[in-house]
Amino acid sequence: MATVQHGRRKGTPKAQSSSPDKSKDKLLILSSKEWQSIQDRKNKVLPANIQLAIDMQKDRQQKHEKSVEQVSSWGNTIVGKRNKRLNARRLREEEEEKERQKLDIEEAEIKAAERREAIEHAKKLQYYQTDRVKGFHGALLLSEVIKEREAQIALKKEIDNAMKNADDHLLQWEKNQLQEAARIEKEKAEARQKAEAELRKTQYLQAEEKRKEVIAAKVQDIEEGKAIQKDVDLFFQENEKKAKERELKAKMLKQNYDQHLLLENKIREQQRIAEKQNDQEIKLYANAKRKMANLRKKREGELFQAFQDHQQAMVNHLATLVKEQVDDEDSRIAQAVADRDAKRLAEEEDGKKRRAMMQKEILKHRLESMALNEKKLDDAKKDQTLDLQRRIAEDQTYFKEQEQRIANKKVEEDEVQNILGKQAQERLKKQQFEKHNELEADKRSALLVKEEEDEFQRYADAVIDLAKQRGRPVGPLIKAKNAGAGGGSGPIFEGKSNLRPSYQANDAYGNQLPRFATGAAKKINESSDTSKRLGFVW
Repeated sequence: MATVQHGRRKGTPKAQSSSPDKSKDKLLILSSKEWQSIQDRKNKVLPANIQLAIDMQKDRQQKHEKSVEQVSSWGNTIVGKRNKRLNARRLREEEEEKERQKLDIEEAEIKAAERREAIEHAKKLQYYQTDRVKGFHGALLLSEVIKEREAQIALKKEIDNAMKNADDHLLQWEKNQLQEAARIEKEKAEARQKAEAELRKTQYLQAEEKRKEVIAAKVQDIEEGKAIQKDVDLFFQENEKKAKERELKAKMLKQNYDQHLLLENKIREQQRIAEKQNDQEIKLYANAKRKMANLRKKREGELFQAFQDHQQAMVNHLATLVKEQVDDEDSRIAQAVADRDAKRLAEEEDGKKRRAMMQKEILKHRLESMALNEKKLDDAKKDQTLDLQRRIAEDQTYFKEQEQRIANKKVEEDEVQNILGKQAQERLKKQQFEKHNELEADKRSALLVKEEEDEFQRYADAVIDLAKQRGRPVGPLIKAKNAGAGGGSGPIFEGKSNLRPSYQANDAYGNQLPRFATGAAKKINESSDTSKRLGFVW
């Protein structure tokens, strides 16, 4: 590959050219190794050693995965046996869970049937609590009372007739009662025997199923016990091996401990001998220290005496110096006065120079301050002019924004008017829809009332037929049946599903007033001077 380089590299001669327009570019020749290295970097080829390490890592990973896959299928290992037992237990538990689920489903179905029966019973009780049905049941009770009264009257007549031959009649009656009681007891005994037989059969089947389950559980426990015994034997063998290893380690530890004790005894003996030697050295050191203290005390006395001699020599020398100083004091005073006067004159001259320089600086500062104030005034005037222009622009912008805000407000008001008109139309549609729903609800209510009335009529007809079959008086039942729904005392409305509304007029205790007119009411109406009804009924 040839690489084009512009210009001339350092150390290379200039190219010889026959004309000034000829190109001065050079071609760079690369070796095969450099070319291969560039190609490897371009193609992202890894070096040989790194590629070899990656291949070895992949090979090890593949071998490991193959080994794990092969071992997982072995069944003669502890892990394989444990897995088999676990799988068998899992399958057994799944079967038991399926059986339990079946039982749960059956129980759920039974519970659902019981709930349906309870709901039907509750609906029936709720239906029996309605005013119409309660009134009908009151009429049924009245018919039963009438029938009972008639039976009592008939019984009284029979008793009166039977009193003529009381003993025979009483014996016959007791005999009939005994026969009836015996028949009832026999029927009860047969029913109990049948129920007991069914119970014994059910209990026998349950006991047989339980016995099979116990036998299967025992067999399973025996198999699991054998497997556990094998694991226990292996465990004990491992423990024996570990115990022998611990005993061997304990013997080795005891030997090391005995050797350590012998070594400690030797070290203590050597330390005792060394302590004796140290005590002797300490005694020698104390004697040498006492000798050195005596020599130090003697040396200190010599030094103190030399210090006293030196101090006396210094005192003598100072006395000589004081005497010489008194003789030279006058000359030194005159020299000091001359130096002071010269210094004062120099300071006065320096002060004059400083004051003159300070005055010049003050004047210069005043001129600069005046120029600066004039500049500040000009800048303030410019700022005021710019501020005035800015406020005029802001006012114009504000007026434009106000005009735009007024226009936007008008648009918003128009939108609000449109929305209000739509809302009014929606309210009208909603009212119409609600009115339609109310009419539909009235229709559905009328249908529901009709269905309830039809159901009540069917129920009342069935009860009346049963009462006729049992010989009960049906007059109160027919009256309660034809009373109409609503529970009121007014006339039946044919167009309102045969409803019988209630009057609003009540007495002092809240009882509804009757719908018929009494003689007293007619007299009051006839004696009044007005033709209006005044709330009375006639």
